[in-house]
Amino acid sequence: MPDSGFSYLSASRRVTISLVVVMTLSCSLCVSADRRQAADLTQQAQELIAAEDYQLARQVLTQAIAADDHYSEIYVSLGYLEELTGTKEQALAYYGRALQLKPDHAYARQRFRHLFFAGRFPRWVSLDLIKYSPVSVVVDSCQVTLTDAVGRVRSDQRRFAYSTSLLFPEEMGRGDPALRIRIPAAGQAAGPTTVVNRVIYGWQMTPDTNTLHLRFALYYPSATVSSAGKDYSQLSRLLMHMLLRFAGYGDIYLGRQPPGDEEGLVRVYLCEDGPTGAEQYEHNIYLYDVAQGRSVLEWTREIAHELGHALLPPVGRFDEPEPWGNGELGERLFLQWLAAEAGQVSGYGWPSPPAEDTLAALCSGQSMDLHSYITDQCRPLLDFWLREGPESPLIAGAGRKSLDYFLGFCLWVQAAHGPRLLAQVLDASSGTSIPDFGESYQTIVRQRLASDQLFVRAGAVHLPNSHLNQMPNEGALARREVMVGPQDVAVLPVFLPAGVWQVTAVCQPDDAQLHLVVQIDQQRVEAMDKISVAVGKDGWHQIQIMGAPDWDTVQLEGIAIAAAPPA
Repeated sequence: MPDSGFSYLSASRRVTISLVVVMTLSCSLCVSADRRQAADLTQQAQELIAAEDYQLARQVLTQAIAADDHYSEIYVSLGYLEELTGTKEQALAYYGRALQLKPDHAYARQRFRHLFFAGRFPRWVSLDLIKYSPVSVVVDSCQVTLTDAVGRVRSDQRRFAYSTSLLFPEEMGRGDPALRIRIPAAGQAAGPTTVVNRVIYGWQMTPDTNTLHLRFALYYPSATVSSAGKDYSQLSRLLMHMLLRFAGYGDIYLGRQPPGDEEGLVRVYLCEDGPTGAEQYEHNIYLYDVAQGRSVLEWTREIAHELGHALLPPVGRFDEPEPWGNGELGERLFLQWLAAEAGQVSGYGWPSPPAEDTLAALCSGQSMDLHSYITDQCRPLLDFWLREGPESPLIAGAGRKSLDYFLGFCLWVQAAHGPRLLAQVLDASSGTSIPDFGESYQTIVRQRLASDQLFVRAGAVHLPNSHLNQMPNEGALARREVMVGPQDVAVLPVFLPAGVWQVTAVCQPDDAQLHLVVQIDQQRVEAMDKISVAVGKDGWHQIQIMGAPDWDTVQLEGIAIAAAPPA
């Protein structure tokens, strides 16, 4: 019986194996039939292309894909068809698909290479296909943390890529002399010229896609044509990296992109001529006197300044230092956002040695004293606005102090509510004067309180009016670790519309107690942790948060304002 049982099992296995063989042969025959059909249809399409019947050829190739979508020759034929009738970008997509199916396909690789180097540089390309490019490319991303009005935190990122190969500009033909570019000379169309013969191309990835779109082209002179004999290739890569990173911030925080030309392309020129500095003119950016050495911080500041002109709405006009203040604002916002990302990526916050090391690694090991920039160029402006007050006569001025006052207001809004609400203020302004942006902020506060709560972060503390035994740290976007002890007073300015509002102190630990004092319409109202206040008319008020005598020092997160519940 054991032998009989063994014989039965063996026979069963033989039957099963035979069935598998038959099924495998059947599938192979099926695949072969599909491949033959796809090959026949592709051949027909190639004959139709030769006869210039492009529409019918495309229809036949579509049938070939339906028969066998893994047959590489279909996509080679589609790539060639796109070269004849469509765009080089779509041709690249088809040749790239052929290379994905058959990496050693010589013709597809040759055409892929040709399309990158011949004529107009590709305006878009799939990230998956970059590896087939004949151009060396760096792929990176900017990453930010967003906190909404009720304290929910989420992360967002934007990917980007830029070329690192030595490339001639698309405007130059083979053997052509270097390009001579007319520079605007501070807004004048007929300025002097500068010479460039190298270019770096930069792409941004559209969110929720895998497609990189060309957004920047940075032109510079090679050492052979440089009047100073300098090699600008490393500087150009740093500047392109910052351009793309800042553009990512603009997209995430502001919902804005530099307008560029009709294709959305911004051209940036490194000019050895012109006065030291930079300007933005007709969607292009010009950096002058580039042979004159600058620190990494100064180069980055100039890029941020000019992107501010391109991305932010104009405010002014001012008498000095320039008519429009959006460049000065962009400079401070982008550099603060850069510090915030360095703190996030390092995992230790800003400022911290790991965050500064992260930033230095981004700059090829060169240090950037960004902490000093923030403490010297950002926080004093915020404090200046707080000292002058929301209704200062500087609102109507046009001098340097009025510009500083506007910058301080914007930096306070960001410290109090985050970059997203600041973006709403900038977008909603009905004009370009300082009062227009102030009215925009007040309208947004009214709308927010009509349907939700408004959170004012402790980082926007009125430090000159506060009394804190432990000074806050200077973070990237706001002051950090605002600690309130039993003898301390932290002051936060708030705009409150007419109505009855409940103000709640938010702190760590959650069960800690703080004393709230609100001075409104010459009336003083105070309570522990939570207070209801009646406001007779729209206006700015100061809320004092004092430490409770029976509690140790606690960390103030901010105050939450919402409509008071019915009595």
